[in-house]
Amino acid sequence: MKLVRFSANGQSPRLGALQGDRIADLAASVAATLAARGVVRAQEIAAALVPPSAREFLEGGAASAEAVASIKEWVTVPAASARLHAPITDPGKFICIGLNYRDHAEETGNPIPKEPPIFGKWSPSIVGPGDPILRPRGSKQLDWEVELGVVIGRTARFVSKESALDYVWGYTIVNDASARDFQFITSQWMAGKIFETAAPVGPYVADRQEIADPHTLALKTFVNGKQMQNGNTKTFIFDVRYLVSYLSGLMTLSPGDLIATGTPPGVGFAMKPTPVFLQPGDVCRVEIDKLGSMDNPVKEA
Repeated sequence: MKLVRFSANGQSPRLGALQGDRIADLAASVAATLAARGVVRAQEIAAALVPPSAREFLEGGAASAEAVASIKEWVTVPAASARLHAPITDPGKFICIGLNYRDHAEETGNPIPKEPPIFGKWSPSIVGPGDPILRPRGSKQLDWEVELGVVIGRTARFVSKESALDYVWGYTIVNDASARDFQFITSQWMAGKIFETAAPVGPYVADRQEIADPHTLALKTFVNGKQMQNGNTKTFIFDVRYLVSYLSGLMTLSPGDLIATGTPPGVGFAMKPTPVFLQPGDVCRVEIDKLGSMDNPVKEA
């Protein structure tokens, strides 16, 4: 399933499943299926099983998953008439990994880390496809970072690398937008990572049936149509199994938590002979195999 948050006809965003050129309204489809079986409070039950928050849907666990799997009466809208929003906007934790591609570490002149560097973003950083990235006031060094996002589906604590993928619900695209002139003021990176709009996410979360192996995916970034990044998760230093296992040893991972797994080479600040940065009026496009693509214009804050 390709899980989306979408809106149509002026309604509030809700959860859907992207099905070719149409989007299935999951709550409406569950309600229609229950009503066809003679359930009187179908709408209320469906709203509880399929809330508009992806995090809350994943927290529903087996009950929510079984409700969607049992849909017989599909309610759909044309994808062309709907607006896609960030598929997950309220993760309990938004965990980011730095320097996780060997070729990216090399281009930035950093040694290969012995353990994953970790920093965080917060929910206000998240925007969706088509939303603007706002260059923070005072910054002149706004950069791009296409990253594979991992969405946790089950509570994970002290899990083994061998079982780690069992705790993943699916994958999405994250653009870890970074104000480099803020990021490198101190040894802690977060000053350049936490501004509003610093994390476009989307266009959907593909579940593990859609992505059999997250370690063979090509990642690309384009700015105004010019390719900047071209990497592959094959060059991960710490793969998804390692990251989920490692992080679950430091904290409890919960359904809906989002992990951004680092970026491949081709970031703007490392370009030679002259660094390149995003400017107001630019359009940044990020894409990952089997996860679609996402365009975001750049504007001043």
